[in-house]
Amino acid sequence: MRKPRVCHFAYSFFPLVGGMEEVIHSLSISMLDQGWEPLIFTPRLRGRDNRLQVPYRVFRFQRPSSRRFGLRQILVPLLWDYFRRPFDVLHCHGVYPPGYVGASFSRLTGVPFVITPHGGDIKLTGQGFVINRRVTARIRKTLERAHAVTAISSIMRARLLALGARDERTHVVPNGVFSAQFRPSGKLYVSLQGKSPNGPPYVLYLGRLAAIKDVDILLQAFSKIIGNENVRLKIAGEGREMDNLKELAKGLGIAHRVDFLGMVRGEEKVHLLQNALFFVSPRIINNLGIANLEALSSGIPIITTKTEEAQKVIKDGENGFLVNQKSPEELAARMDLLLNDRGLREHMSGKALATASLFDWDNIVKDYIGIYEGVMRPKKDR
Repeated sequence: MRKPRVCHFAYSFFPLVGGMEEVIHSLSISMLDQGWEPLIFTPRLRGRDNRLQVPYRVFRFQRPSSRRFGLRQILVPLLWDYFRRPFDVLHCHGVYPPGYVGASFSRLTGVPFVITPHGGDIKLTGQGFVINRRVTARIRKTLERAHAVTAISSIMRARLLALGARDERTHVVPNGVFSAQFRPSGKLYVSLQGKSPNGPPYVLYLGRLAAIKDVDILLQAFSKIIGNENVRLKIAGEGREMDNLKELAKGLGIAHRVDFLGMVRGEEKVHLLQNALFFVSPRIINNLGIANLEALSSGIPIITTKTEEAQKVIKDGENGFLVNQKSPEELAARMDLLLNDRGLREHMSGKALATASLFDWDNIVKDYIGIYEGVMRPKKDR
């Protein structure tokens, strides 16, 4: 008897790197550990090396050549892949186009489909449309037909329900983290006036350099901290705002204390997180985000903005601090407090590790498997 199979359909995957790609990879690794067989169905990237060294199968298809019939063209390789290697559930990462194509595939084959939006594909315009009237109508119909929908946060769940997802079929499943990869074996606490073998002490930001992330607010806050000239700010990530942020750092007179590291992954990222004094996420949009979970797993406190989702995880004064959005003064005050109170940092470190264990992939994957098993069972309403 073969293992149960789930095909993950994503319009973007490695070697492109982003939150969604990391989630699909982590979920697939965790599914293997649970005795399930994940498959990945994703477009071929032109001009890139599409070969991957991963323990699961990746099937690449050519992006559609026709705008008018493009989405229907995707059905052909998806059906071909299914008939060669049948799977039990189609997990569509994104409502449109993966979910929309998945709905047609499900009608033709009877295979149940699950949809997980990852945030960027569900943004309402001022007119109440996700993209435009026609596409929004397709999205509504797709969500209504889905056998299950998962949301990375309660905010996203409410948005999906407003777009037609069925309440009884819509579940909140947060992103996960392999906490053991980041857990420090023996954290080195250094004096802010001295140097550790890893160089001067530093505060860390890790994420996209986009205007919506408010990294400029972090720079403004860092410029207000006085008396800790030895402390540096390390900014890891890439994005369109890189040059603007570098110019802002110069204008604020702190360019000599700010390191722009670009994209970091693997052991370099683990090292950065484990040795940071604390982590700053100047704005949370839909959910806490993977980088914040990795910071908690590394045993470092987090300073972030007061949002409904953040308050569910970050307990102000316990495992981090919550500040008002776009308030460099308040952010600077909390950063200053953590910089000058080693005892508080150590207390928050233990609380951060305890919080991170709740989001370990060993737990999160069981939620997804429960959903898969639920839609695989025959139901009268399907």
